[in-house]
Amino acid sequence: MNIGILGGSFDPIHNGHLHMAKCAYESYALDQVWLIPAGHSPNKDEHGMTDAKDRFQMCKLAAQPYPWMTVSRLELDSAERSYTYRTMEKLSEQFPMHRFFFIMGGDSLDYFEQWKQPERIAKLATILVIPRDLFTIAALEKKICLLQEQFPCDIRIVPCERFLMSSTKIRQALMRGEYPEHAFPEEVSAYIRRHHLYQS
Repeated sequence: MNIGILGGSFDPIHNGHLHMAKCAYESYALDQVWLIPAGHSPNKDEHGMTDAKDRFQMCKLAAQPYPWMTVSRLELDSAERSYTYRTMEKLSEQFPMHRFFFIMGGDSLDYFEQWKQPERIAKLATILVIPRDLFTIAALEKKICLLQEQFPCDIRIVPCERFLMSSTKIRQALMRGEYPEHAFPEEVSAYIRRHHLYQS
């Protein structure tokens, strides 16, 4: 099967993440998209992150309406740092019958060469880039060319509308006692309220 991989802290998961998953799923005829919440993130202060069980449950709730979307505990159950290349290597070992597509935003592509072992990620997956923020298609294409000069990689831009949501802005709004309209699925919003998450 063709499997899309979408990772992140998902703190909280929001409609921007779901938009990325749906665009990749539809544009590249993926069979499934697996959401993989980060465990021990190398780029974020874990003490400032919402508990893993809550982030996992919010992902489960967000994925429920989509029969092609599932949530993996691969990184949450690992004691190692959640480097993407490790995750992709584990997935390739466990599921050699699948073809993987790694989904990322254009803002992440901008510094992809600074990730840990990016060439190993590119070796194991086709990379699907979702345009977002201020990165133009021309800028993304230029970046792809630069990366292809550094190491072999199959990077493709996913044709879809841009989204402007960010987990940081959503958390800031929640801490002010606001619940941004249309920011996340109703079930996720209810979970946040029920468990009093993101309250300062």
